[in-house]
Amino acid sequence: MAGASRPACIATRFEPTMRRSPWACARTRASPSPRTPSSPGPPGLTPDRPGERSGKASRPVVAGPGMHFPAAPHDPQTDRRTPQMRLTRVARAAAVVAVTASLVAGCSSGSTGDGGYADTITYPVTATIPTLDPHVSPSGVVADIDHHIFETLVALDESLTPQPALAESWTTSDDELTWTFTLRDGVQFHNGQPLTAADAAASLNRWKEATARAQTMLGDSEFVADDDLTLSVELAGPRGDLLAQLANPLQFAAIMPADLVENAPADGITEFVGTGPYEFVAWNVDQSIELTRFDDYSGVDAEPSGYAGRKDAPTENLVFEFNVDSSTRFSSFLGGQYDIVDVSVDNLPQVADDPDVTVNRELGTGYAVVFNMQSDFGANLANREATNAAIDADDFMTAVTSDPDLYRLNPSYVYEENEAWWTDAGSDGVYNAPDAELAAQKLEESGYNGEEVTILTSHDYGDVYYRSAVILQSQLVAIGVNAVLDIYDYATLIQKRNSLDGWDIYAGAFLVPSTPSQLLHLTPNYAGADDPELASLVQDTAAATDPEAQQAASVALEEYLWEQLPVINVGDTYTYEAVRNSVEGYQTLNGSPILWNARVAG
Repeated sequence: MAGASRPACIATRFEPTMRRSPWACARTRASPSPRTPSSPGPPGLTPDRPGERSGKASRPVVAGPGMHFPAAPHDPQTDRRTPQMRLTRVARAAAVVAVTASLVAGCSSGSTGDGGYADTITYPVTATIPTLDPHVSPSGVVADIDHHIFETLVALDESLTPQPALAESWTTSDDELTWTFTLRDGVQFHNGQPLTAADAAASLNRWKEATARAQTMLGDSEFVADDDLTLSVELAGPRGDLLAQLANPLQFAAIMPADLVENAPADGITEFVGTGPYEFVAWNVDQSIELTRFDDYSGVDAEPSGYAGRKDAPTENLVFEFNVDSSTRFSSFLGGQYDIVDVSVDNLPQVADDPDVTVNRELGTGYAVVFNMQSDFGANLANREATNAAIDADDFMTAVTSDPDLYRLNPSYVYEENEAWWTDAGSDGVYNAPDAELAAQKLEESGYNGEEVTILTSHDYGDVYYRSAVILQSQLVAIGVNAVLDIYDYATLIQKRNSLDGWDIYAGAFLVPSTPSQLLHLTPNYAGADDPELASLVQDTAAATDPEAQQAASVALEEYLWEQLPVINVGDTYTYEAVRNSVEGYQTLNGSPILWNARVAG
C-alpha cells in the first residue's frame, strides 16, 4: 500500500503523535451549553489595522432537535453549506428530546456515569463550521466531528494502512481494474434502516461527484450494488491509491442511507444519519454540536487503531463546543474544566511539571502559500516566482509558531518520514531562497505596477492563519508588493476562497496525507487551477503501485511544482498538547481527536 512505510502517527494518552493544530481540547461536563440561536445579518467590512479588511458573514439559525432548516449559502466547488439535520421520525425526535433533557439534568447534578466516569465529554473546537456534510466540506473540524457519526468502507489504522470497516473484505480482478467490496451483515443506520450495498453505492457516487480528488480518481466509473451486501467499481486504469482515497479522513467517503443521498439538496444534506458509534442530536449555532451513543451500533471486533478497530463508546454523550479563544481554553484547563488542551510555548511552563498532566509534542500540519490561479496576480508565473523569492521560510514559520522548536523546514509536500514519497527534487536554489533582487526582477518582468494584492485570512484557529498572512504580507511589502489582508471567520473564508472572487493569495495549514494524490491543494481545480500537466502528474502518483514507480512519480511531480509554483511549501509545524491523567482511551491520528473509546474518571 502506498505510504504504508510511514511511521505510526497515532497517540494514546501517553505517546507523542502527529496532531493538527486547529484542534484544541476536551473537557467533561454533565450537559451541553444552552442554545442561543444567532441572527443572520449581512456581511460587513471594518478596518482592523492598516492594510487589513475584516469581513463578517451571517450565519443560519439552528434550534433544537426535530426541526428542519433550509440549506445555507454554499460554495459551488467544495464547501456547500447546510445548517441542521431534520429527524424524520416522531419517535426519534422524542428520543432526542429525552436525551437533551437528561443532559441538562446531568449538568445540574454534576452526575457521573457508570463506574464513576463522566457521562458527557465536552470537547471545545477552535473554529465554527457551516456544515456537517462530510462529502462536500474539506474542513478538518467538520471531519473530526463527522467521524464519530459516519463510517467508511475502509478506515486508516495507526500506520495509515486501510483496514476493514463497513466492508469486511474486498477483492480485485486480475487486471486490477474491478474492485469488489463485501459489507458486514447486520449493520444499522441511526434511523433503524439496515445498511445495504445500494446505500453504499449511492453514497460513494455522490462523494465522487462532490470531491475533486475522487472525480480525478474515478472519472466516469460508478459504484454498483451487485446484491444486498456486495458492491463493485470498474476503473479505467490501475489505482494504487484507491483504498487510501476511500479511507482519506478529509471530505471523506461517508456511507449514508440511499434515500437521504438521492433526495439531498444540491448544496448539501440536511439530515446527518450514519452508522457510527454516536448519533446526531442537535446543532446549537456558534455554540455546540451534541451527539449521543448509538445503542444499536455494530462495529468491527478488532483492537482499536486509528480510525479502525473497535469503537466501544463508553461515554454516553459527546458535545463538540465551539471555543475560538485560546486564552479561555487554557484558563479553563488550569481551572479543572478541561481535560485536554492545546498549549502555547508561553503557557508550557505552567503544565510541564504538573504530575497529573502529560504533555505531548506532536507533528501537526504542513504550511503552504496558495495562489488564486484565476486572479491577475496569481495567474502570472513571474509574480509567483517573485513571491517565492520574498519568502524566508524560517521567518515565516517562526511567525506562525512563535518558537523554533515548533516547526521544521521541509521542501517536500509530504512528511520526510514518508519514505515512499518524500523527495527534495526541484527545490535546490528555489525553496527557502529569499532574494530581493530576483524578486524585483520578476515583478518587473510580470509588469506589476503596484496593484493591490489581497491575502485571504482568518483570526480563527488560534490566529495561526492570521499570523502566516501577516508575515507573508510583510515579506511581500518588502519587495514592493502592495499586499493587504482580507479577514473573515473561517467558514466564510472557505466560501470566499472557493469562489475565487476578490483575492490573490491564501496562506494556511494543510493536513499531510500518506499519498500526494490526496493533498487538498493539489486537486485539479483547487484555487482555480486549470493545469492538465499538473493533473496528469498527480494521476501518475495515484497509478504507481510499487516503490520505484512511486518515487519516480513523486520526483516528477515535485520538480514541476517548484518550477510552476501553483503552491509554495514552507514548512511543518509541531504543537504541544496537555492531557490529564484522568483521561482514558483518548487517541489522536494526524491530530484528529478520537473520542469513541475515551472516558474521564470522575
